[in-house]
Amino acid sequence: MYTPTTIKKVIAYVTNKDELMVFTHTDFPEAGIQVPAGTVEESEEPSEAVLRETYEESGVQGVRMIELLGIYQYNMAPERDEIQERYVYHLELTEPTSSTWRHWEMYSSTSKHPIAFDFYWLKLDGSDLDLADSQGYFLPKLTQKTKKSGYSKNHLSQ
Repeated sequence: MYTPTTIKKVIAYVTNKDELMVFTHTDFPEAGIQVPAGTVEESEEPSEAVLRETYEESGVQGVRMIELLGIYQYNMAPERDEIQERYVYHLELTEPTSSTWRHWEMYSSTSKHPIAFDFYWLKLDGSDLDLADSQGYFLPKLTQKTKKSGYSKNHLSQ
């Protein structure tokens, strides 16, 4: 019996107050609204990968780890013959960041050329915010946790 390849991925929910950092592909808006995400490298822990991917995709270094929200499996069929084991982390902004900005990812696994991303902030409303490829799977949990624990008390203003 054939079993698709399983690949470890990370997803970063970076928050500032009650907002989530999101982006669209400048040249491929049809890819939808996304959050920083990527592949865990062979010698890397998921908690290290999520910080690396956040920086590579957004240029933002000023974040701190809050927690692992959870892990889930996502089947990429029919686009790709793989199962993604997704580690979803909540990160908190620790330095002022613009309300919108463009950043070029230089080390993409899908392109030899830099890829432009347009970043902005979306208000967390308890839904999955229509993020592409089920990236919003744990957003309702994030919204609930941030309201209960008061994470937003220490966030930076923009």
